[in-house]
Parts: sequence; C-alpha cells; structure tokens
Amino acid sequence: MALDKQTIAKRYGKALFETAKEQDVLTETSSELAQIKQVLQAEPQFVDFMTSVAIKHDAKLEMLKNLQSGTSELTSNLLAMLYDYRRIANLEDIIDEFNRLTDEDEKTVRATVTTAVELDQTRKDKIAASFAKVVGAKKVELETVVDPEIIGGVVLKSSSYVFDGSIKSKIANIKRLLLK
Repeated sequence: MALDKQTIAKRYGKALFETAKEQDVLTETSSELAQIKQVLQAEPQFVDFMTSVAIKHDAKLEMLKNLQSGTSELTSNLLAMLYDYRRIANLEDIIDEFNRLTDEDEKTVRATVTTAVELDQTRKDKIAASFAKVVGAKKVELETVVDPEIIGGVVLKSSSYVFDGSIKSKIANIKRLLLK
C-alpha cells in the first residue's frame, strides 16, 4: 500500500522534529532546512532529476552530495535516507511539516498581512503584537503584501485565522446589504 504525500510528510517531519529537539539542534536544523527549501524553490527541476530513471545513479549521488555539503549529520542523514527510500520528492513537504511542528512548539504563528500601501516597521510590529494577543502566540512572523485593490485597511491571514478589515470588503458588504 502506497502512502500519500501528507502521511509521508507527517511521519518524516515529526521524526526529524523529535530527533532535532532531543539533540537540541532545532535552530540549526531549521536554518539548514530553510536553505535547502530555497534551493528546491530556485531549482524546481531538482526533484525531476533525482527521481528520473534516465539519470544514472552516480550522477544522482553527486547531486545529493552537493546538497548535503555543509549540513549537519542529522540533515545529511535525512537527505540520504529520503534518497535511499525513494522519498526525495517529498522533501519540501517534510520541511514544511518540520517547520509547522517547530512553530507549534515555539508558539510562533506565521501570517500574511495585506495592505494598500507599504507598512513601516513600527506598524508591522504593532500588528504583530496585536495579532499575537488574539491568537495566543509568543511570536508572529509577518509576511507583508501590498495590494492597492483593497483600497485601505488590513487583511490578516494565518493558517487558522482570517481578519478582513479592508475597505474593499466593507464596500462589498454595503453593496450586498443594499441589494437585499
């Protein structure tokens, strides 16, 4: 029975998280995985290369060694194991699961804030602090997006919370009420 992507990501991500936590290397592992994820996103053909039957095993091992260079033993072992078990295509999902578990452990929430104009650091900090109180987080990592179409206000989204205080949505609500 073949496992689905989500099950694979959860199993490997959890095992990696627990091992990194036991070894007290969460920060180091998280940093290495962030760098690997950047490589995966910059080189989307990497997974195709590593899973292709047309590519020789030696070429794949050389590519794997390049990815492993400069990483800790834990991260290097993860990459080797994923390659050996033919799960290298799940690497990005495993990294995402590891990050989710790390955020949960550290009570960190990642959110996207959309505004009509660029926010200065003071406003970002105020929004992050207010949102942290609402969701009970110790830390909020904000990704900012500028979208002039929302006209004004703020749209704040995390994995479990959406706050739409944009003028665009308020106008849409008024229109809806007028058309009733």
